Amino acid sequence: MRLINVLFIVLIAFVLMSVGYVYMGNTAVLGQNIKLWTDVSVRVSSLLVGAFLLGFVLNLLYTGIMEFTRFVKGINASAATRAGKRLSSLLTEARDLLSHGLPGHARQVLESVLRERGDHVAASLLMAEALVKLGDYDAAVKHLEGCAQAHPEAIEFQYLLADALIAARNPEAAAVLLKRVAGDNPKVALRALRKLRTLHMDAGRWEEALDVHKRLMSRFAKEVNSPERAQGTALQYQVGLTKVEADLYKEAAQIFQQILKEDTTFVPAYLSLGRCMILQDQEVQGLEIWQEGFRTTGEGALLQEVEDYFIQSGKPEEGLAVLRRIAATSEFATTAKFFLGKMLYRLEILDEALVLFQEVRAQVVYSPILFFFMAKIHSRRGRMEQALNEYRQLLRNLGILRQRFECSVCGQKTPDYVDRCEACGSWNSSHFMFKENELPELHLRPETGPWVGMI
Repeated sequence: MRLINVLFIVLIAFVLMSVGYVYMGNTAVLGQNIKLWTDVSVRVSSLLVGAFLLGFVLNLLYTGIMEFTRFVKGINASAATRAGKRLSSLLTEARDLLSHGLPGHARQVLESVLRERGDHVAASLLMAEALVKLGDYDAAVKHLEGCAQAHPEAIEFQYLLADALIAARNPEAAAVLLKRVAGDNPKVALRALRKLRTLHMDAGRWEEALDVHKRLMSRFAKEVNSPERAQGTALQYQVGLTKVEADLYKEAAQIFQQILKEDTTFVPAYLSLGRCMILQDQEVQGLEIWQEGFRTTGEGALLQEVEDYFIQSGKPEEGLAVLRRIAATSEFATTAKFFLGKMLYRLEILDEALVLFQEVRAQVVYSPILFFFMAKIHSRRGRMEQALNEYRQLLRNLGILRQRFECSVCGQKTPDYVDRCEACGSWNSSHFMFKENELPELHLRPETGPWVGMI
């Protein structure tokens, strides 16, 4: 027998002995009557026993009620657990159906869940996804509007509603919604601001997009990486172009100057700023801007702009003088000499152009157009052997004499046959790029990439 049991028995015996001792010592007192009210009296011993029994019955009744309550709660909890497991299983099934490209079947499963639990957030989100994948955008919008109203604290419904509105070709309503989301939730509005900026960009509302970008930068500077931060420069540039289209050249020029102050490598700003200056009859300043841009970036597009401007203006001699000066002084001499040679070629000053092209040839590894110009010059001078040599070098640069194989699934080109495409992972999809007039069009081979079976 355990020690605790022995102690309990001893305690009970002690209590009984104590009660017996008290009873035996107070027999006379316990035998007396106590008057409760008129004509009603009771013995002291009976009163004590009655009080004990009453307390015992009340305690037993209370305990029974509590145990019954716990039993009922246990049954309800068990039922809720079973229902929760069943709903969880249905949601898992719906997710699997969506991931396998069966939104219609997923919709049926989710409808059964929502009939039982109309306020189920996860089921509502999945239902919206299923409706969008089915292309039923109006139904998705209506569904998400109801969910957003029923769950104002769940911001995910707002974002999905914006996506559904865009899919339903109502970007204006989506923009209004995202503005409200960003205003109501300023501390967690990063996603809303990004979506809103994209909407404005897609619609060509560059000033609005730039304003949103500035708000995003001011609130979430730590979350914005370098490429996204640089997007502000591009938006500024687009705003400048809208000023150019409105013939507001002075305002546009100020914007382009600000861009170059912040980023001296932004070539489109040099090109547009130079054009703005020329359109304001400031030719010298415009040409200097293009030249400064080339000195800073080495980008040939700026010299192409100089070349085109002088030829279109009917002042080729001035253009040649400018390009000669640049070629003689620039850090990017190879590029400058090539564009000088190209302008000489356009002006039929072939021998001087050939000399420059030969200088450039020693510095470049790949430039098909260079060998084309040299071949044309030799051909015009009757030097057919030299011309053929340059054409051969041109073909080698282009690599068109190599065999080519192409993946019929993704279009990836390879110099050799491969049994499996490295780009898309499809087997038996490589074919030789060769067509005969008598053969029908090549049919695409079935896709065998790793994602097949997941859709």
